[in-house]
Amino acid sequence: MTELDGRRGSRAGGAVRGVLGLVGGVVRLITGLFAAILVVHVVLVILGANPENTAARLVAAAADALTLGLRDLFLVGNPTAQVLLSYGIPALAWLVIGAVVVGILRLLGRPRSGLA
Repeated sequence: MTELDGRRGSRAGGAVRGVLGLVGGVVRLITGLFAAILVVHVVLVILGANPENTAARLVAAAADALTLGLRDLFLVGNPTAQVLLSYGIPALAWLVIGAVVVGILRLLGRPRSGLA
């Protein structure tokens, strides 16, 4: 391999790492936003926001769509605990999903040693 080939490979690897880093940032942003919507819904419900309010309805609809099927996974008698579990667990799940995907992207973007 010539020096020029090495520089091309290095630039290509850097470009791939850059794209993977960008994708990782977008994934982190989106999964964090999803978790934040779920947390905002929990806060609105616990603080007693008017469920007929347009903003509260919008947040509730978005939160319901983001529960990953985990809503009402655990049924408890306390309404506050129920909201915390029904929307808190999916919020944590979104954060874990984001961390796992970003970790995988980082592994894919790691420079290779050149040893086969």
